Amino acid sequence: MFTRQSILLIGSAGSVGHDMMYLMASMGQPMKVIAADTNDEKGVSEIEESLQIAHNLGFYPDFSFRKIDLFNIEQTAELLTEIKPKVICSLASLGSWWVTRLLPDDEYKKISPLGPWLPNHLTLTYKLMKAIKMTGLDIKVVNGAFPDATNVVLSKVGLAPTCGGGNMDIGIQRFKRLVARNQGVPYRSVTVYGVGHHGTFYTARYNGPFWVKIIVDGVDVTEQYPNEKLMKMYHDAGYAASRQFAGPVVDQMRTAVSFLNNLLNIYYDTKKTCECVPSPKGLPGAYPVRLSSDGAEVVLPGITLEDAIRINEGGARIDGIEEIKDDGTVVFCEENVHYMKSVIGYDCKELKLEDCEHHAHELNGLLKGLYKKYGVV
Repeated sequence: MFTRQSILLIGSAGSVGHDMMYLMASMGQPMKVIAADTNDEKGVSEIEESLQIAHNLGFYPDFSFRKIDLFNIEQTAELLTEIKPKVICSLASLGSWWVTRLLPDDEYKKISPLGPWLPNHLTLTYKLMKAIKMTGLDIKVVNGAFPDATNVVLSKVGLAPTCGGGNMDIGIQRFKRLVARNQGVPYRSVTVYGVGHHGTFYTARYNGPFWVKIIVDGVDVTEQYPNEKLMKMYHDAGYAASRQFAGPVVDQMRTAVSFLNNLLNIYYDTKKTCECVPSPKGLPGAYPVRLSSDGAEVVLPGITLEDAIRINEGGARIDGIEEIKDDGTVVFCEENVHYMKSVIGYDCKELKLEDCEHHAHELNGLLKGLYKKYGVV
C-alpha cells in the first residue's frame, strides 16, 4: 500500500485544477493526490479522466476525490484532520481573474486591475487558513487566488499561506525564452531571477517596476537587458496583447505548471531555488525563493529585500492597491475606486478582512448586471 503523505488540491474541478491533475497524471512520479471541490460530480469525473491518462502511459498514481465546502470552516477542519495533507494547493475563488476579460475591451481596461476584485480571491482563502489553524497541523499552502495581495492581507492576522504561483513567474519564463533566442543558446542555459507584482506583469504588461538578474551559461548578462528592452521584446513577441474572450478561459496550462512546480518542490522537499515565486511568507509580489518541506525562504541574488518590497508595492498600485494596513485593511487607489463605481456601480475605498465575503457577493451581483448589459453569456 502506498503511504506517502498526500497533496490536497482544492478547486480540482476548475480549469487550472483540471490542468494540474492531467499534468500530475502524466509525470510518472510517486505521489498521493486528494482532489477536492464543491462540485463533486465534475470532481469525480476529473479523477477518472486523470487516471485514464496515467494508466494509458503506464503510470499508477494514488488519486482520489473528496467533496469540500470551504464556507463550512469546522467541516473543512475535520476533513484536514482526517487526511492530514503535507501540502495544499488551493485554487478556490469566488470569481476567476478572467471574469472582466469577457467584457468589451474599453470597459475591461477600466476595471481590469485585480485589486478591487480582491474579495473574490480573499474570501475562501481566509476561511481555509482559519480551518488549518483550527486543526493545529503544520500544513504548507500554495495559494492560487491572487497571492500577491491575498497572502499579504492574511499575513497581517497570522494566517499567511506559504507562497503562491503563476503571475510574475509566467512572465519570467517568457523572458527566459526570449533571452535564449536572442543569445542563440538552449533554453536550459538561461536563468532569470525576478522580482515583480501581478500589476506589473499582467495589468501593465511590464510598463511598471520590476527587477531581473539574467545568467547565461554562468555569465551575468543583465546589463544587456534593461527593463525597457525586455518590455519591448515582450511586446514584440505578442505576449502583451489584450485579448477578449467569448467564454470562460479553459487553457491555463502555463499557470497550472507554475503552481505545480511550487507545490512539488515543497512536497518532495527539493530545496530548489525557484526563479520567481509570488508572495512567500506574506510578502507583496514575487521573489526568488528556495522551496522545501519547511516552506519558503526568500533568496535575493543582488537586490535587498527592502528594495524588492518597494518594487512590488509599486506594482500593487498598478493593480489598484494603495496600501495594506497592519490590521489587513486594504486601501484602494482613488482612480480605481472611481472606475469601479462608474462602470460597475461598486463603491469601496477600504476593504476590511471581515467584510470580504459581503463585498464578494456584491461584486458578483453587479458583474452579472454588466454581463447582461453587454450580452455576455
